[in-house]
Amino acid sequence: MNIAVAYDNGQIAGNLGSCKTFLIVTVEGKEPTGKRLAAVDGEGTTALLKLASLEKLDVLICGSLGLAIRNALEMIGILLVPGCEGSPEEAVAKFIVGEKQGDPTLLEIGREEDPDDPMACMHDCAKCAGCGPIELLKQIPVEEIK
Repeated sequence: MNIAVAYDNGQIAGNLGSCKTFLIVTVEGKEPTGKRLAAVDGEGTTALLKLASLEKLDVLICGSLGLAIRNALEMIGILLVPGCEGSPEEAVAKFIVGEKQGDPTLLEIGREEDPDDPMACMHDCAKCAGCGPIELLKQIPVEEIK
């Protein structure tokens, strides 16, 4: 499992959106086996999603985060632990042993439950492949390449 912590001057970064460095901790079972710093290459949500994909992140521990990045990270299956502050290593250790931390209510703000929106894409299904486009693609026959 790869756990990332938004990192700023040896502390958990207060705002995920402006964070440029992440502490990545590799965990096997319940034992940390390695850690490294990874820099975000670029600006904005896309750059962070690229880092999350390249580093194969499973968990992200952070301070505050915006609605768009939250939805995007949740859609790709990253478990979010927001509202944390202090030592990144201590936050990872708490996560590994299952100790509650941070402020989970940050994930409830702005959440709109809709049974017709299984991907929770906030009624803008043109931005994800989970609802409309995937069903249309399944209906189109595959042509053989010659």
